Amino acid sequence: MITISYWRGKIKAMLHMGENPHRIATAFSLGVFISFSPFIGLHFISAFFLAWALRLNPVPVVLGTLVNNPWTFAPIFGTSLWLGIKIYGRHDLLHPIHWQELTIVNAIPQLEPYLKPFLLGTTLLGIIASVIAYPCVYYFVKEYRHLRHRAEESSHV
Repeated sequence: MITISYWRGKIKAMLHMGENPHRIATAFSLGVFISFSPFIGLHFISAFFLAWALRLNPVPVVLGTLVNNPWTFAPIFGTSLWLGIKIYGRHDLLHPIHWQELTIVNAIPQLEPYLKPFLLGTTLLGIIASVIAYPCVYYFVKEYRHLRHRAEESSHV
């Protein structure tokens, strides 16, 4: 079972790995960008593939994808759709979705007007979130390693 202590161990492993802070922050930021992808269910597969293709450590990439989780799913995708609609500016093409009549056969025609704004919104928010995540993780890793190094020096005295 995956617990909080499991993830705490994964984060500590990420902080203690031999990678430099730039590579860890880059990998985590890539994971954050992937987490905004509308292709639900493919986040982990995308994370492992891109980590392999870009020769990044998969642990920070996968941890970054966890930004999108059951608690953040609705706010992320709701905000993405709202932003995409505002930027795309085609409110006149959007019609109400008749949820009671939605079937596999008529899903594409009903949801198609929302697809381009949604993809635009998820891409833009993914870029913004990953750009914000990079300096935060970089600073956190550098500071953590600095404090750990100081603690080791003081314990040797």
